[in-house]
Amino acid sequence: MERARDIATVAHHWANGIGEQARASNLFFEQENIYSYGYHFLIAKHVYNSTGGHAVLITQKKYSKSTSAHLTLVRQASRHIQQISVPNPDWPADELFEKWYSTIKGIAGSLTNARNPAKFILEIQQVYGEAKQYADFFGYEIPEVLQQACEIKNIGQYHEVIQKETQLRKAQAKREQAEALRIQKVDLKRWRTFQTSYITTADGFDYLRFNQSAERIETTQRVEIPIAIGKQFYALVLATIAQGGFKNCPHKLMDLYEILEINARFIRVGCHKISLKEINSFAKQQGWQ
Repeated sequence: MERARDIATVAHHWANGIGEQARASNLFFEQENIYSYGYHFLIAKHVYNSTGGHAVLITQKKYSKSTSAHLTLVRQASRHIQQISVPNPDWPADELFEKWYSTIKGIAGSLTNARNPAKFILEIQQVYGEAKQYADFFGYEIPEVLQQACEIKNIGQYHEVIQKETQLRKAQAKREQAEALRIQKVDLKRWRTFQTSYITTADGFDYLRFNQSAERIETTQRVEIPIAIGKQFYALVLATIAQGGFKNCPHKLMDLYEILEINARFIRVGCHKISLKEINSFAKQQGWQ
């Protein structure tokens, strides 16, 4: 790495795109990023939006006096570029918005016993302003909960926002789960036709297929079992369910995998959880029923 004359030179070279990397003392930059002491502390980074706009994301984190001095130098050296203050320049947009929202919630919580609520309302507006500047530059839509949080003026509104947040997060989780299940359906179809060897499922269950050339049962977690052993185990599953099922069997499948639970809805073997519907469907395909 090129050695610069001093840390001020490092900051100005980074800000003006002179060279790809340089270091002096404990301040250095590589490409668009400039660091204090090490890669663990990213001070700022150059960013561009879809229209070619140029800005620098500058951290709000504080560390030591020397790092604060580095931060001051970077701010001064890049003042000819739009500066956007963020909790962490390396975080993706969703994490930044979440951090701004949690910061506003923390400030709003102080309104309960506030003698001077205007002070906290101003702080809320300042934090929201940071989020809006970032969102406007990249053309992002500010999350609804964050938009609502910026309207907090009293403790009553604070509780309303918290309640709405709970509802919105539940709705969002429901949408995300539905999308994950849709993707799983597509991935599972590809896996069953041997277009892929492994998939991650969203419903918490594992699935089965038969590799005819290898004469082995394969799971979505890439575990393989000889078909003959699988047939024997299926008989054990049916017999166990007929007796009411059990948990924590002292035996192991193939002397490898702990049989944790067998019941009328699913079995758990090792890290696998397989529904009885899937097991019976597989057994039917193999002519075991």
